[in-house]
Amino acid sequence: MKWLILSSKVSPPRSRRKMSAKVKRRRKKVAPPSSVRSKGGAGVWKLVLPLLVLAILAGGLWWVFHHSEIFNIREIRVRNHHSYSPEEVIEMSGIETGGNIFALNLASAREYLLRDVNIRDARVERIFPDVIEIEIVEREPRARVQFGHLYTIDDWGVILGSRKRAPERKLPVIRGLRVKGGSLFPVDKREACLRLLRELEEQDIGSLVTIAEIRLFSSDLIEMRTEGDLEITLGRDDYGMQLRRLKMVLDKLGPEVAQAREVDLRYSKIPVVDK
Repeated sequence: MKWLILSSKVSPPRSRRKMSAKVKRRRKKVAPPSSVRSKGGAGVWKLVLPLLVLAILAGGLWWVFHHSEIFNIREIRVRNHHSYSPEEVIEMSGIETGGNIFALNLASAREYLLRDVNIRDARVERIFPDVIEIEIVEREPRARVQFGHLYTIDDWGVILGSRKRAPERKLPVIRGLRVKGGSLFPVDKREACLRLLRELEEQDIGSLVTIAEIRLFSSDLIEMRTEGDLEITLGRDDYGMQLRRLKMVLDKLGPEVAQAREVDLRYSKIPVVDK
């Protein structure tokens, strides 16, 4: 019995105590403290909560902008129209009053306007809270091309619609161009003639003489005839310089311009004038 008492006081082996301590240390490292886990969850909410609030605010604003009667279109203004009435321009744009100003597709409205061949450019914009403004740039007739019948064109060679033909208006008649598929040919003569039309406008030659005819039968020159039967010859190079010479000649001739019959502007220093 005495032996049993002594043996019951024997301590467990030291090696087993060391292993238990190591296991405990490993467990402490693997399992993070509860305080750390709670801090991590709070950090996530700090990021998510502001985003959630912003999303709710954005959705509320979107609903107000698209459903409030404050932003319903009540007026459509039209600017810079000449051959078209405001009602015609509005109808071409497809815009109607009563709809939401934010729901309107401005690009589509502009595209509808540009489908009309007589309109060169268009601008459509919102004026908050309830106004749409439309501004158009109309093409203007600059000449008529004789090919079977007369085609009215602007200074970029676009064949205009019936609204812009204006038969009562005096415009130069171009001879020597062909019309095919709504375009002017040949290309080299077309480009030369269009440059000349733009220079005539830029130099304001129409305030001095009225050009009745432009002929493009030769490959190296252009001939013009005025209403007073003055024949004007230009070379196909610098039209601006040649038209400035024409203005100088007309200024020097003064009242005697009615007696002149031919002016050749191809010579750089002294234009040739025949009477």
